[in-house]
Amino acid sequence: MGQSWKCKQRQDRGDFKVFTVRQDDCESPRTGQVHSFYVLEASDWVTIVPVTPEGKFVCIRQWRPGTSAVELELPGGIVDQGELPEEAAARELREETGYAAKTLIRLGSMSPNPAILTNRCHFFLASDAVPQGQQELDSAEEIDPVLIDQSMIPKLIADETLRHGIIIAALHYYDLYLKSGRA
Repeated sequence: MGQSWKCKQRQDRGDFKVFTVRQDDCESPRTGQVHSFYVLEASDWVTIVPVTPEGKFVCIRQWRPGTSAVELELPGGIVDQGELPEEAAARELREETGYAAKTLIRLGSMSPNPAILTNRCHFFLASDAVPQGQQELDSAEEIDPVLIDQSMIPKLIADETLRHGIIIAALHYYDLYLKSGRA
């Protein structure tokens, strides 16, 4: 069974705007050896599952530097300092799509990658999402909102049109919500 390691020393290694790198020197409880681990400290994120009154998902197409490709995703982003996750969800939905929701429902949260990331991603259902104005994009964003039939999601995942792991997790949380009887 895994045991907690004792952190002997922590050092900041760099600030890169959306995350900072930290080196943790930790002692193995099994061997007593000290090993260096590199951790990315990042703000929490939100991912929104916006559903229109007609039952379609409000998705986005956005170029991503990590894959050098335009990806099909759900809206989302960083929770700003002092902001609640639900406030960030409403803001990101409005900024990225121009939509607003009648109701925001918390679906859950997860650690995106506990091996190297310190943050959590919070998932929200935005029910009865309707156009409410213009997008408010950052200078480094070019986002095209697109409506997708819910029935298309399995095919889009299978053919890797939708391949962002956090987005797939958000859709899984939405599916769990529907199956829970809370819907």
